[in-house]
Amino acid sequence: MTTSATATPTARPSLLRRLSTGLAATLLPGSRQGRIMAAGTTVDAVANGLYLATATLYFVHYLNISAVAVGTAIASANVVGLISPLVFGPVADRFGARPVYVALTLARGVGFIGYALVGSYAGYLVVTCFTIAAARACSPLLQVIVGEFEGAAERTKTMASLRAITNIGLTVGFLLAALVQAAHSRAAFVALFLFNAAAFAAVALAVVRAGRVAGGTETPAPASADAPASADAPAAPAEPVATGGSPYRDRRFLLVTAANAILMLHDCVLFILLPLWVVERAGLPASASSGLLAINTVLTVVLQLSVGRLAQGLARALRMLRVACLFLVLACAFFAFADGRGHYLALGAAVVAVAMLTVGENLHAVSRWEISYELAPPAGRSSYLSLFSTGMSAQLIIGPFLATGLLLPAGAAGWVLLAALFAGATAVTVIASRGAVAVERAATTAEPEALTS
Repeated sequence: MTTSATATPTARPSLLRRLSTGLAATLLPGSRQGRIMAAGTTVDAVANGLYLATATLYFVHYLNISAVAVGTAIASANVVGLISPLVFGPVADRFGARPVYVALTLARGVGFIGYALVGSYAGYLVVTCFTIAAARACSPLLQVIVGEFEGAAERTKTMASLRAITNIGLTVGFLLAALVQAAHSRAAFVALFLFNAAAFAAVALAVVRAGRVAGGTETPAPASADAPASADAPAAPAEPVATGGSPYRDRRFLLVTAANAILMLHDCVLFILLPLWVVERAGLPASASSGLLAINTVLTVVLQLSVGRLAQGLARALRMLRVACLFLVLACAFFAFADGRGHYLALGAAVVAVAMLTVGENLHAVSRWEISYELAPPAGRSSYLSLFSTGMSAQLIIGPFLATGLLLPAGAAGWVLLAALFAGATAVTVIASRGAVAVERAATTAEPEALTS
């Protein structure tokens, strides 16, 4: 009895340690440089969460800028954010993705110092455009950097880990923002902006540190032709010389980019169409949309950790995209079915629809990273991925008008139209990528022959 009583307390910490270690191993990238990047991503996401949850309140209540003017500034900044990746992508191809990413991250920190200093609408507009432009240009370069740090077998898993960590970090930022709001003090908001400035400096240092741990420079010596690289070894960074051609002349890539912008409408469904549909079409209380979004958040973290390894190679990524399309279409079907039904039936159908939409969203996220990366030539990868990233910005500009002006008033027919758009965009991507898939299969077939000859 005595032995049993004394053994129980020591078993609990061991179990907790095992659980925490297992969770960390599942959530974090496997490489040391990947974990350093994950730490930087966490800081980035918390800072963004703090800003997104508090910024509008500060500028409306303390700078006396009207809510309409704030919305206009954000819309203008999104237009600038549509263009900025197209400017900095070629620069990154010329000078390297890492130094350009670090410079842009530091610029984001400078932008938050600007927020702490501005006292007029003109200043707010300029700083917002500057900060969002830098943030949007950073996004595709992060994918390039992960590709430099990680091997082909790990890069998509690492991107999935970073996306899951981003969702967790944003949630933490939203919760911490409540403390700033509770202070009811302009000084608390200014302190938040200065904290974010320091946070982005820390993110830049994390990228520099990860590069040193990875052990590569921006212009490594080319590998010997007699020593083929292992698929699991970290990929050598592309030489920063823009010899990859222009993505604007690559009709195949332009088609895939346009199709991705249409597939990105699932974001608009979640954050704009869903809250309005819950009240206006399903007749449910507004609070129901918060519960549905919570389902999305939890499933996103779980799914990103489990599907990250499944899209290695272009052919697999395209298969995953087709499965993603199936879930997106089924989500639209359930939303269409729920339209105009009784409250309980509508709520049940909406829960299933959001779960399917979340699965489709996450499968699309993983597949698009691999598809865009594989279709981009190494020497022009920053330019190509920067162009590809404009799908998100285009969706942010066009999506709200499409959702509120066409899809919502159309009811069930609107969901049918959206399902057709998803299916069409997937078909375009698959057809446009056929040539690259054939090249990939030929290379895969040739490798065993070369080894046996």
